[in-house]
Formats: sequence, structure tokens, C-alpha cells
Amino acid sequence: MNKILKSATIAAMTAIATVSSAFAVEWQMPTPYAEAHFHTRNIQMFADEVKEKTNGELVIVVHPNGSLFEMPEIKRAVQQGLVPIGEINFGAYANENPYFAVDTIPFLATSYDKAHMLWDLTRPKIAALLDGQNIMPLYSVPFPPMGLISKEPFTDISKFKGMRFRSFGKNASRFGEIVEAVPTVIQASEVAQAFSLGTVDAMLTSASTGVATQAWDYAGYFAELGMAHAKNLVIVNKDAFNGLSEATRKIIIEAAQNAEKRGWEFSEEEGKTTSAKLREAGMTVEKPSPEFAAQLREVGNQMSREWAAGVGPDGEAIVNEMTK
Repeated sequence: MNKILKSATIAAMTAIATVSSAFAVEWQMPTPYAEAHFHTRNIQMFADEVKEKTNGELVIVVHPNGSLFEMPEIKRAVQQGLVPIGEINFGAYANENPYFAVDTIPFLATSYDKAHMLWDLTRPKIAALLDGQNIMPLYSVPFPPMGLISKEPFTDISKFKGMRFRSFGKNASRFGEIVEAVPTVIQASEVAQAFSLGTVDAMLTSASTGVATQAWDYAGYFAELGMAHAKNLVIVNKDAFNGLSEATRKIIIEAAQNAEKRGWEFSEEEGKTTSAKLREAGMTVEKPSPEFAAQLREVGNQMSREWAAGVGPDGEAIVNEMTK
């Protein structure tokens, strides 16, 4: 769907909402992941809370699976006011600023405690960056630990050489370059088809995304690498937000705080259950060998050094704090 058609579609949605209720405001919210994905379920609960507490005066309509805007388009759509609210993945915008890439550096934040620490260290800078783009962050939720879904088992880093490798952003592409894979940008909604068509043979992702996309239909292996906790961020257009009443703005902030707390809990629970679901569906799920893990950690160390050098003293301070 091109930009003009999307804008017309959104305008029509808004007009219908206005006719149906002279007092209700309806916000269209694009999200990149499937309806069953825990991120999307958490967002729907956020939307339900806003609707309930505003007595239906603000209705957030969730459009999952990139159906309204695909992942790379969502941030700009919110920034330009094409939609008032949306969900993004930091890594998809890493080319804009290195701070959007920090949470997908391999082995920089390998636990939820470390992921919390990284978010606390980087949130002020990210909020300031977005503020300059007429965007306000509402809340962020991490994925479960990042692993490797593949058609064939991996026992050594050399297996990546020449392999068609799904990239979701700058860091995934850089990882692919270092291990001599062939990175190809594929959106989450297109993963199953890309594997089935042979466009890609492996990808770094969480078991949660594996379950949401039914990875057992297109791949046979999941390596529990625990490389990172990539994060998603729900953002709102500042003009749209400031155009609401003070009471409604307060409700949104409170619902966002609840969604962040709940989302982190959802993520941890997903991390405990989704690997088991992949195994039950017939996939081979296993930890990497110590040798393979050490090879991957060296790639992560290189990428941490590169990131810090690109950011400067602040980046070096963040990496030093994270690696104490």
C-alpha cells in the first residue's frame, strides 16, 4: 500500500469513527508483529485499559503484523502524524542513530537485569532524540533472549559463511558481515515465506517470535544463545498527545507504565515457555557448545568496541558500565 493510499485509508477510518461517535477519538495503531505475539497482546491490553478508563472517549485500534504500515515505516508515520501512535523495534532504525542499535549488540545485555540496566542508561538519550522528531516514548518491552533459528544445526561459526541470513537491522547485518554470511532484510511478517522460498536459511531471533511464526513449519533448529534482549518501543506523536485533555494524557501515561511492567513480566514468562513449545512442535532446541559460544562472544566484543567508538565517550561509558 503506497503512502497516498495509506493516508486515504487512515482518513476514512477516522471519518467513520467520527460518524459513529461525535465524542470519541479513534487512534489507528500500527504494530509489526502477529496478533498472537506477546508484544501485540500486551499492546491490546494497553489499548483496552485506555478505552475503559476514558469511558470510550479514546479508542486505540491495533493493526498487527505490519498490516497498516510495515516495521521500517512506522516511526516516520508517527513522526509525520499519519498515525498518532505505533510500535517500533529499536534495531530497525539503527541507521538513524547508534543508540537505536545498542540493545542488539551481541552479549552486551544477556539477562533481564542487564537489559533493565541498559534501558536505564540509554533511555534519557533516546527520549531526547525522539523529542527532536516530535515523538514521545511511552513504554518499552524486551524480547526473550535472542537465539538462532536455522534449517541446519550450527556447531561452529564457520557454518555462517555464505549462508543467506535474515537481517532485521544494522546490527544483524553487521553480525552477518563479520561471520561472512549474506544478510537480507526481511520483515517479521515475511519470515515464514522467506524461509520456505529459500530466501534465508537462518536468523537471530527469540523463541517467542519462533512460536508466533510457527518456525517448525520452515526450520528445524533453535540454538539458545542468549545473545541479547532486543526491545520494542511504543511511541506517540507529541502533537496528537498534547491535543488530548490532561485527564486523558494522564490515563495514557498510567496505562503505559502498567504495560511496561506487565510486558517485562510477559517477556520473562515467554522466555521460559516458548523454547519448550518449539521442542514440542518437533524442533531441535539446544545450547551452543562452549567453543561455538566463545566464537560468538568474540563477535559481540568486536561489535561492542565498534559501537562505543562510533558514539564516543558516552558510548564507552555505557559499554564499560555494562561489562563491569
